[in-house]
Amino acid sequence: MILAVDIGTTSMKIGAFRIVDGTLELVRQFSQEYKVNVYNEGLFGDIEQEKWDAAFASGCKEMKDIVGEVEAICLSGTTPGFSVMDKNANALYPAILMLDQRSNEQAKKIIETIGAEKLLKYTGNMPVAGGCSLASLLWLKENMTDVFRNAYMFGHSNTYFAAKLTGNFAIDPSSASLSALYNTAANDHTWNEEIATTFGISMNQLPKIINASDSVGKVLPELATKLGLKKEPHVLIGGNDATLAAYSVGVQEPGDIINVNGTCEITLICLGKCLGSANYNVRAHVIPDRWVTLHVLNAGGTALDWFKSVFCSEMKPEEFFNKFMPDSIEQWLEKESSVRYVPYLMGSRYSREPLKAEFTGLTRQTTREEMMAALIRGLCEYQKSHIKEISEYLTLKENIHITGGSVNPAFIKAKQKWMWNAKYIEEEQSSMKGAAMLAQKFIEDR
Repeated sequence: MILAVDIGTTSMKIGAFRIVDGTLELVRQFSQEYKVNVYNEGLFGDIEQEKWDAAFASGCKEMKDIVGEVEAICLSGTTPGFSVMDKNANALYPAILMLDQRSNEQAKKIIETIGAEKLLKYTGNMPVAGGCSLASLLWLKENMTDVFRNAYMFGHSNTYFAAKLTGNFAIDPSSASLSALYNTAANDHTWNEEIATTFGISMNQLPKIINASDSVGKVLPELATKLGLKKEPHVLIGGNDATLAAYSVGVQEPGDIINVNGTCEITLICLGKCLGSANYNVRAHVIPDRWVTLHVLNAGGTALDWFKSVFCSEMKPEEFFNKFMPDSIEQWLEKESSVRYVPYLMGSRYSREPLKAEFTGLTRQTTREEMMAALIRGLCEYQKSHIKEISEYLTLKENIHITGGSVNPAFIKAKQKWMWNAKYIEEEQSSMKGAAMLAQKFIEDR
């Protein structure tokens, strides 16, 4: 029995999988939402790590009849989910999320100090607020001096959660890739000591980098008893949630593509070598000798939820997503509209300036259906720019895997029209399944 734990931005999902004749079977699943803190005019975004702890404990309680059989736990994490911890893995400050924009000046300082060319050459990424943990770390150093001074270890969401379960600190390459401290291009499990030293970061404060399918250790005996984990299972560090989503559907060869529609919308394209760019992120894959692009729109599903709350508040979610949204797409898919949506409702990972969303081209005749279609078109065109850029470097596959709760036939038609003309293959629960696949590999290799 395996537990796959997906530490998401707004909820935790836990899947209990059993290996039967070499195949993973989902036995039970659990989900619990938690509130993210968004404040200071939307520029700050973080969450208390205790909410992750509580959600996991609730999941174990909900599945108490089967968690005693669990032999391995594998983590899928929102990244960075930048966490500062003491030596006992207690959080000293809420986890800073990818939607956070407080560290724009720090990101700019990193680029000016190290140089864009060197950053792309070694780390594969340009630092931006929220999406770069070094920028968040420097913000804490400059603004929360007590927190920085008392820090024993820095890490991401899976670092924190694995340490709480086992007492040991670690991180995987896919998560470390967005730190601006990992040698992503080489992908050799080493931190870039030159960059760390330049900014006064001790190498001892950075967790050990291990393979995604490696064990951090076993669940601490006392905690295992409390949670009902009778076998004191191994905890595998796992990886970034979007990268695991890609892994779960077979995105392993150059040119493979997946489009993930969650709180954020992310398009990932598998690479045979690291292609760094200021226009997107690059991660080491959870498998050797592969990288994936990560083109993130901070407000993907969030933008749909926002539109519903502002323009369609009288509708129930089922009516909005299953009727209003598809009808709006069908109505405007082949018609010309002057309405355009700029999709930066929660900023951009790739801009040092705090970008904002806007609708343009509105007239007195504009309806909310036309605005809905324009919003979806804006989301699609944002991802189209990335796919087009990568298509200039390698041949893309004809199929695009697509996942997310808002996916329906009309939504796929919009993708084919406005994002990229391909065959879309719908997937479900992919991040959780990807984590379970790593755990299966660990168990079978022992």
